Amino acid sequence: MLVRRTRTGGRRTRLAVLSAALAATLLAGPAAAQQPAADAGLDTLIREAMLYAYPYNEFMTMRQAALHDQDGPTATTLNHFRHARQLATPKDRWANGPINDALYSTNWLDVGRSPIVLSLPDTAGRYYVIALVGANLDTFAYVGRRISGTAARRVAIVGPEWRGTVPGVEQVIRAPTRDVYLNMRVLVDGPGDLPTAQALQDAFRTVPADATAGADEPGVVPARGDWARFVAVANESLARNPPPPREAPLLARFRQVGICGSACSWTALPADVQARWQRLAPEIEQTLKSRLDADRSTPDPRRQNGWVPYRLPASFGTNYLMRAASAAMSGGILGVEAAEASYFAASVDGQNAALGQGAAYRLHLPQGRLPADAFWSISLYEFVPGGQYLVENPINRYAIGDRTRGLQFNSDGSLDIWIQPGDPGPARRANWLPSPAHNRFYLMARLYQPWPLALDPSWVLAPLEKLDH
Repeated sequence: MLVRRTRTGGRRTRLAVLSAALAATLLAGPAAAQQPAADAGLDTLIREAMLYAYPYNEFMTMRQAALHDQDGPTATTLNHFRHARQLATPKDRWANGPINDALYSTNWLDVGRSPIVLSLPDTAGRYYVIALVGANLDTFAYVGRRISGTAARRVAIVGPEWRGTVPGVEQVIRAPTRDVYLNMRVLVDGPGDLPTAQALQDAFRTVPADATAGADEPGVVPARGDWARFVAVANESLARNPPPPREAPLLARFRQVGICGSACSWTALPADVQARWQRLAPEIEQTLKSRLDADRSTPDPRRQNGWVPYRLPASFGTNYLMRAASAAMSGGILGVEAAEASYFAASVDGQNAALGQGAAYRLHLPQGRLPADAFWSISLYEFVPGGQYLVENPINRYAIGDRTRGLQFNSDGSLDIWIQPGDPGPARRANWLPSPAHNRFYLMARLYQPWPLALDPSWVLAPLEKLDH
């Protein structure tokens, strides 16, 4: 299974490569060369300010949907978990490429007036991870099996200005912003394990340390495509969640185009600057999303053996373009750093031919597994109008991995996975991953708690082999 490249390189994550590809387009704009220097400079400043503010707006947009749209799929109340109770199936359309290995839970916290105490149950070794995400969409802390084990304990999440003690907790995590998004994954060992996994979900709780503290809700309601509202939402979020001091020079520059927090507003902008925002903002957002939504068969310079690695950095740091790209993915907010989970996507075989249209394939794993400590899986998603989703099939199998019952290994311990629309026959049926009969598809290999080997950019999976039958 351990196939190495013949050359090194590709050390940047997918988002880092995307950032480099987008930089010229987003920061200069297609018409910059034809503009007077002053106008081009103003447009560039708007582009930079929008990319900086974009994650703050996305955070507040998702927060608004969760806390104020009670009919929505993520509806909950402040400081309370919302649990997904079932594993994903082909009927699920809540996300492109939904995971079929774990149950998701979400929670929106306000640590501005009171710390929040997070109670963690003993999961008896079961994998879980909680990612804590700030209002700028950067993940600032993890709790779970990899970081802190699975024993029961209590963790206090405190605001950036909190001073004091929280009794009865084993750990204190200081959030960089008052508004915090909590995303949790709990591993499930197949449908029969759901009741136990659901009970564990219910044992995770978040409670304000001071029950009388209350909360201050944002006053501006986000609205897609309303750029005056975009500026207002971003400024309110920046006022609620002041950026670190190192970013003060950026906000001083962006003040000219209306992004700086409470001292800035859309109405205070000159009419010509407002007009430039209205013209440029749709283009900037479309450029971000069109590149991210591009067909997975599009040639990628990092593709090896048909697989493209997807590894998130531990932090976006000062790479504001990468941070905006992650926000545009509508998944960046859910992403975890590469040491927690690394992903590899294949939409082509070893000959760079698109997967699907009824063809059959073999994926050979020489070591009989993928190199991960927590769990691994290979899921299949078909390309259909509107997204990429799991495939209806007669055996209701949407992924193969370490928890798949009855896998048949070769005499040398290796594993062959047979990927095709029809039943491959009794000798191969145990290792069959059904594919669509007509559509194209892609595979997503997930490695949770990957071995150091898989974090090395020289590591790559074996190619998919197209079969003659």
